[in-house]
Amino acid sequence: MLPNLVQQHVDFIVFILALLAERFLPLVSWYHPNTFLTAVFRALGKRVFRKSEPASYQYLSSSLCFSLVILVIMTLVILLLEFAYYPELLAGLILYLSLEWRSVESKALRIARLVKQNQKSTARELLKPLLARQVDKLSSPGICKAIMETLILRVARHYFSVIFFYLLFGPMAALAYRLLTLIHQAWRKDMLPNSPFLKSLSWLLYILEWFPTRILALTVAASKASKLSIHYIKHYGRHFYQTNSGWLLSCYSASVGVQLGGPAIYQGTRFDKMRIGTERLPQADDIAVLINRLNQARGFWLLVIFGIEIIKIML
Repeated sequence: MLPNLVQQHVDFIVFILALLAERFLPLVSWYHPNTFLTAVFRALGKRVFRKSEPASYQYLSSSLCFSLVILVIMTLVILLLEFAYYPELLAGLILYLSLEWRSVESKALRIARLVKQNQKSTARELLKPLLARQVDKLSSPGICKAIMETLILRVARHYFSVIFFYLLFGPMAALAYRLLTLIHQAWRKDMLPNSPFLKSLSWLLYILEWFPTRILALTVAASKASKLSIHYIKHYGRHFYQTNSGWLLSCYSASVGVQLGGPAIYQGTRFDKMRIGTERLPQADDIAVLINRLNQARGFWLLVIFGIEIIKIML
């Protein structure tokens, strides 16, 4: 009876094991495959990018570049799945390597401790690898705001969205989406946010993330400060430079009760991004509050997923 039950629901068991492994056995960035892939993607971007070329060339070259990269990697992984003796375990490994929460959370908590101890220089150095923007002149509230925004957006994209694609479309869809985010993240290190070279990839990710990011934003809005969250979405989120990010930052700004967004400097160029909220500036203690809000959203959706699986078993 028990072996048959396990065999029937091995996919769900592997899914839960992947979530637990990411939570309690996260890989160090030094030997995580994503670190190697990011370095490769960044080198490819530098080789293909030509700043002097017209925008049409940059649209085409970047689109061909990331399309070919995704095609090659996906073909290799599909072949591995075809010949794997336990493809379910390989699918679970793909999910485990694609998820990112624990590592960013640990860095955020460490930055919060450093800010409390007034070790701003060390906090900036720890923050720098997580961002494309310049962090050298950030004040204590600026450091807290930057790590909170990074935590919100990374968890939304590298955890909730990955799970969304994994459960609805399978491990290959989750892998393809995660590779696109890695390519975008790698290329942004050397290019301005408004570069034509990034536009086609940014639009593709915007379309893919449109639904899962709004589900997460509305989950946060429903749990705390609902009216203020909706107000912020109407007045800030819909007019933010990227509306997916705007929705998320609006809801978490209302939920935590701090101001997010604002100007940022990329490679010496100032970008006047919209400030979200009229509340006070973030402090180090707000980082733990934000992590608690993210954990609440995760707990809610895990309960929903468990409930759906139980219903499927009963039927």
